Amino acid sequence: MNIAELNGKKISENTVAAIGFFDGVHKGHRALLEKTLDIAEAKGLKKAVITFDKHPKAVLADMEYRYITPLAHKLSIFERMGFDTAYLIRFDKEKAKLTSKAFIDHYLNGLDTLVCGFDFTFGAKASGSAQTLEEEGFFETFVVREQKLSEGKIGSTFIRESIEQGEVAAVMPYLGRYYSLCGKVVKGAQKGRTIRYPTANIDTGDYLVPAKGVYASRTKVRGTWHDSISSVGFNPTLNPSGSLSVESHLFDFDEDIYGETIETCFIKRIRDELRFPNADALVKRIEEDVAIAKHILKQAKKEF
Repeated sequence: MNIAELNGKKISENTVAAIGFFDGVHKGHRALLEKTLDIAEAKGLKKAVITFDKHPKAVLADMEYRYITPLAHKLSIFERMGFDTAYLIRFDKEKAKLTSKAFIDHYLNGLDTLVCGFDFTFGAKASGSAQTLEEEGFFETFVVREQKLSEGKIGSTFIRESIEQGEVAAVMPYLGRYYSLCGKVVKGAQKGRTIRYPTANIDTGDYLVPAKGVYASRTKVRGTWHDSISSVGFNPTLNPSGSLSVESHLFDFDEDIYGETIETCFIKRIRDELRFPNADALVKRIEEDVAIAKHILKQAKKEF
């Protein structure tokens, strides 16, 4: 998949494009993206997605923002779905001042068809909407209606809140996949090796990290998935620290993977983070956690 920045560059002619931020690339987003692919296929045109490098809240409110799918992860999903090109808009406060008409002129002219969600807004103070795009008539616009499951509306807010609360199993129906983090393996205190449970510590970057606790998980290393157990927290027993860590113990795995990028999927939360009186008590509880995790993972394999 080609990646191109829309900073003064026009979109290629004969293109059908989806537009949105798509954090999480959940089932609602996928309905929109799949509709884009279908339209492009039917018309025999190029398949593209237009997205932003930063969430508007991060720029306009000068806040640190944690993503369900940071940009690199999001782009990898677009590529796997079959898009030819991902167009990036580098969002900043100056671009936020563009009127809706200027936004269309600057970024969207030349399109054959644009596909957006029913609640898509753009331009200064969200002055433009899906209706604006339809009324301007510069290109064909297809608006995808709100998507729902029997459990309720599919939306990033519910998914974010569930992850923050550690309810990772609850987001699977909405994401259409298990929630995962991708990151390089970095060196930690290496205390896990002293109790026969070595762990791979992940640099989580700007991912939204699940609530502190222990999780049944699966971890992909060099293209292969391994059953694992993952801990999110401050290591209160062996290595009390002021920095949050995400570390995974892979079952039946003992290879040096420092510096490599791995992906950990959080299947289900087992328990809260706890402080134990000594290492022996911690090991006993880890043994129990591993047994619980293996049972959960055996049940989850059919959905993985």
